[in-house]
Formats: sequence, C-alpha cells, structure tokens
Amino acid sequence: MRICPSFAGTLDTAVRVSGDLEVEEISEFGVQQLFSKAPDIQRKLSELNIDDRIQVFEEMGKIWEERLRKGQLDALKMTLSESTGYSDSLIEQELSLVCSVFDGESLRRSLEASLGNTETLCKFVEISRGEYKRYFPAGPVFIISSGNSLIPPLIPTTISLLTGNMTILRPSISNYNGVIEVYNILRTMNSEKAKLMSEGLAISYFTHDSPTLKYLLTKARVGVVNFWGGDPARLEVSKLVSENPHRPRLIVNGPLTGFVIVDEDSVDEMVADGLAKNVVLYDQQLCSSPTSAVFIGSFEKAKEFANHMVASLNKYGSIFKTKLSEGQIYLIQSARRIFQIKGSLVYSSNDPQNMWTLVLSKGKRVLDEVVSTVTGFNIYFRRRFIEIVVVDNWHDAPTFIKELPYSKAFRGVDKVQTVGLAVSDKIKQDILEDLVNCGVYRIVPVADMYLRSPLEPYDGLNIPSSFTYIVYMRDRALDFNVS
Repeated sequence: MRICPSFAGTLDTAVRVSGDLEVEEISEFGVQQLFSKAPDIQRKLSELNIDDRIQVFEEMGKIWEERLRKGQLDALKMTLSESTGYSDSLIEQELSLVCSVFDGESLRRSLEASLGNTETLCKFVEISRGEYKRYFPAGPVFIISSGNSLIPPLIPTTISLLTGNMTILRPSISNYNGVIEVYNILRTMNSEKAKLMSEGLAISYFTHDSPTLKYLLTKARVGVVNFWGGDPARLEVSKLVSENPHRPRLIVNGPLTGFVIVDEDSVDEMVADGLAKNVVLYDQQLCSSPTSAVFIGSFEKAKEFANHMVASLNKYGSIFKTKLSEGQIYLIQSARRIFQIKGSLVYSSNDPQNMWTLVLSKGKRVLDEVVSTVTGFNIYFRRRFIEIVVVDNWHDAPTFIKELPYSKAFRGVDKVQTVGLAVSDKIKQDILEDLVNCGVYRIVPVADMYLRSPLEPYDGLNIPSSFTYIVYMRDRALDFNVS
C-alpha cells in the first residue's frame, strides 16, 4: 500500500517503508520550503474578510454533498469501511456529516463563541474607549489527528485555515483516504480565495520514526502543535515539542470517555433508545461514547430500563453491523460468565455481527474485577458493551466519575469528557454542581451524546482561540499619575 501526500505546489518528498506500507512523506527540506512561504500566506489569509473565508468552505460542502448524492464517493465508502472496521452504514453517515463541518452558519457561530466579534480576525476592533484587540494566526499549525472518526481531523484543520494559519495535517492511516478526498476539493476550486486556502494546507502521513516528524516537533518554526491521542505517543510528542527552540504552543486532546447518569423518575423508552444508539455508534470509540453508566433507583426499575435498551441495541446493531473474530467472541463470552458469577445480571446478543453486552450490577462497578481476570478486556477492546451500576442515592453517581480514571477497567483514559444526563428536576441542579467539580467537559442529553453544537469548546478549550493570539492596542494614555 502506498500513501502519498497532498499539497498545493511542488514540495520535496521522501519515501519511507514501514511493514507493507510505502509512505511518500514531505521531507525536512519540503517542510522548510513550505514554512518559508508561511509568513506571506498567513498575511494574505488574514487580509481576507471572514465572509470570504467561510464562503470557501460553504462551497466545499456543496460540492461534497453533490458528489455524495451522485454516488461518486461509493468507492471511498468501501475503502474507509475496510480501513476503520466500521460498517458501510456508519461510514455513509460519516460522509453525510462532512457537510455539517463546512456549514457556514455553524463555522461563524463557532468563531463567535470563541473570539466574540469575528472582525477581530481581520482588523483591530475597539473593545473599550481607545482600546482595541485583534486576533492573529499563531501558526504554522501542525495537527496530529486521531483515527476513530473522519470528522475530528476536519474540525481543527478547517478552523486553523479559517483563522489564517499555514496548516500541516498528519491524519491517521485509517481515515487518511477520507481526509485527502475532502480537502482535494479545495485543490480543484477555481476562486483565488480557495487557491490561497489550498496553498496554506499540506496533508502528509508520517511514520512514527520519521525524521521529518521529529524535525517538525523539535526544530521547525511551528507555532502550534495540536495532538489528538493518548500515551505513549502523547508523552513522546510532549517531550519532543519541549525541545523546540521556537517554543510552540502544545494543545493536547487526550483519551477521554463518556458516562451516563439516569434516574427512575426520568427514564423512558426514548432515553433507553438514545443510550443504546450511542453504545452502538462508532463501537464506543469516540471520546463522547458512553462506556459506563449509573442508574439511580430500584433494581426492578433498572431492569425495565434495560429491557427497553435490548430492543434498541438489536435495532441499531442490525443497521450498523460489526465484525468479530473467534478470539474476540471467546473473550466476550468469558467476561459475561464472570459477571454472572459475581452476581450481575447480563443481557446479551450472540449475533457475531452485533454482539452487544448490557450488564446490571448492584451498588458497585464489577467490571474492574472482570478486567483483572479476563486479560485483554480493556477499554479499547470493549465494544457495544456497557455496565450500568444501580445505586439508591444520587450522591453516589459522581463518585463513579471521579474514580473512573484510576480503575483497572479504564486504564489509558484520562477522565470523563461527556456526561449524558437524564434525571428529575429535584436533583438535577445538585448533580450539575457535583459534575462541574468532577472536571467533566460536556453535559448533554443522552440521545445525542455523539453530536456537537457549533458553540461547544473541545475538551474545555475553544479551538479558534487556541490557534490564534491576541494583539492588544491602546491609542490613549491611561489616567494614572505618579507622584
């Protein structure tokens, strides 16, 4: 398999071989070529008004939508299904969501939520009498993205270009072809604005031992490094960036997970359906995917809730099919048996294309004991699996969130990112206060935990402000007397 880079113009490249993968990547000299143009490109991008910048991406979205409608992306759908392991149906949904990334109103609202007045990207704007601010690109920006979905790499890359940065994107192998297909649209557009955006973007895969990757992190005049992923890669990237004499800003989006809290006064078939849908979608590989839950109330009510989930797990699982090996199936069956031995109630499917597992446990998380016994049943292996712990008191719920990063079952996860919440009004405010103190980043309805509003920060940070810096200007003297 050969992986080739995508960029405007001609840059020097080098070919590297890793296993059966042949990678043509930008060379160190190629990066130097690219970065020599960065000041001029970033200046020109910053001179574009924000409407013109957004219009480029709106047009990209329309072209993508038309190609999708005409079936021109069917081959890509098959390729991505094979490389990611996701079903054709899920990849089809992913491809349809690309248009939402380039929605003009969403992009504008995202910028406004982070920067306030978007005109600050183009000129000094008065914020108080005689005081002004302007946002300047902090780049070049180097993005090392994750491979659990096609959409996450598109968001920071698009925001980086929108905020005027020269941008290098290193996608994952699993979603590489999709990312290239999306941004190649930019290469084919005829407008001068699109051409300028294209000149500001380079996409290249780098092997883990790539000299160019090391150069980018340790020596290149990069302004921001945005890394998506966990250890040990995160530790290595952090170490290398610390050696860079240009002191780039390091933005890390680490491994996080989702959690659900429901109570017996608020649950219904819609909440159960929403939780089941989010368990099936992306096989729980998103940072927002629910991988653990608490039910506040009686065990009988919890069983009613579980029975509603069973129907929905079968429904969504039949749409978004998965593939498991015999070894994976054996591991799942072993884990199920131990849960039963430990006294948990296990609901399950033995359909190898939709092998979901739902566990009800009383008062404590049994999963830690199972993981200690069944080697390999870790957070990355567990798919379409969720344990719901039934508790009597809502005060117990936040404790599970605080303890999650330190449990054996969630080793490798930093903490809970997203909480899907469905509780009664009488306890909601108290729980919200506790959740804030737990350090979670998102609290949303259970039904659409996987979806994001344009107004949302990412893991507690606004991407537009992370990719820019503020220049403050004052043209009046302050009233201050020195006696």
